[in-house]
Amino acid sequence: MTGQESESPRYKLKPFKYNSHYWVLKFLSAAVPPLRILDVGTADGYLGAILKERGHSIVGIEQDVVAAERARYFYDSFHVASIEDFDFPYQEEFDFILFADVLEHLKDPALVLRRALPALKKTGEVIVSIPNVANIVIRLSLLAGRFDYCDRGILDRTHLRFFTLSSLRKMMQEASYRVLEVAPTPLPVQVVVPLSGNKLFASLHEAHYLLVRLWKTLFAYQFVVKAAPLSAAS
Repeated sequence: MTGQESESPRYKLKPFKYNSHYWVLKFLSAAVPPLRILDVGTADGYLGAILKERGHSIVGIEQDVVAAERARYFYDSFHVASIEDFDFPYQEEFDFILFADVLEHLKDPALVLRRALPALKKTGEVIVSIPNVANIVIRLSLLAGRFDYCDRGILDRTHLRFFTLSSLRKMMQEASYRVLEVAPTPLPVQVVVPLSGNKLFASLHEAHYLLVRLWKTLFAYQFVVKAAPLSAAS
């Protein structure tokens, strides 16, 4: 959700089940509305549009000026700013801060997470989604001696940082958060093979997700993590 200025959107809402957007919205739906939410790295505002429709109060941050212009309509207020340099000028204001498909694009994601801490209410939480570099596809590619960047996916050429579930947990702890819940996501087969989005393939997708849940460190495409400040630990 970060990057250079662009005329066409790189990131879009994924409408199929169990993807990162599904879990972000599911985590939020478990909280009592209305919520005060900070969406860091809004892209075109596809999550903001849904959250606004659900009656939440939302603030957005996006550094791509073209994407920001498309997104700002869905937010109560908006910052066009570099996420790396944003100073989070809020004190105990937000129920949730979203870092959906953002941290892997940053040079120092732990620093940004720490900088965001004061903006959370005492009961506030962050939701983070991160690609799993230990996914079986990447492991097999490495066995074949390949680590090729792409225009999208785990090895998106704009990704600066790579995480396993273990290193993600470690980063969250170093940034003064405790992980409350982890949801793995399956490979987005529906994006690669659009025909598989047909309801006739629903049982295959359910079987695929069962495998992901049973061995998430190997088969997860992304991890969606809900975390709270360590200072809020009981």
